[in-house]
Amino acid sequence: FDEFNRITLPVLSVVAQQVLAIQNAKKQGLEFFQFPGDPQNVVLKPVCAFFITMNPGYAGRQELPENLKALFRGVAMMTPDFQIIKKVKMCSVGYKEFDLLSAKFFSLYSTCKEQLSNQRHYDWGLRNILSVLRTMGATKRENKDKQEAFLVYRTVRDMNLSKLVAQDVPLFLSLLADLFPGMSPPPKGD
Repeated sequence: FDEFNRITLPVLSVVAQQVLAIQNAKKQGLEFFQFPGDPQNVVLKPVCAFFITMNPGYAGRQELPENLKALFRGVAMMTPDFQIIKKVKMCSVGYKEFDLLSAKFFSLYSTCKEQLSNQRHYDWGLRNILSVLRTMGATKRENKDKQEAFLVYRTVRDMNLSKLVAQDVPLFLSLLADLFPGMSPPPKGD
């Protein structure tokens, strides 16, 4: 389950009961079991397992109840290396200048995160990065004759500009102009 702690507390309570029922059935080596309050037999596959991700401390996230926390083992995760991810993904979709362009993409997002205003809807994280990279790949496939820097400039601008509040637009456009010197702003993409 991804972002498990976005589930509301009443639903988490039901999930805790179901997870406990499955874990108890596994410990007992049962082939069938029943969820609490349900007379229907459920086949238990002995290899079943649960993996959850959660981002504690974010707005809209629930703190897991103690009875549910006790059913899972915590594992610490590292922050992904966004620069390597960008470089590898750009290379994999056919950018020949992936090294230079991924560094520019990384610099842009790092600077945006630091210098633009702090807005709840701004996302400079992996989800947004992967979305931009997918679009960069599609843009590259559709425009094989165009300069790669032009395609990257246009894609990151078009995918982010509409999300920015008015006060951040001039700084964002200025950052793009600094990262792509001598390049006229490309027309909006199709």
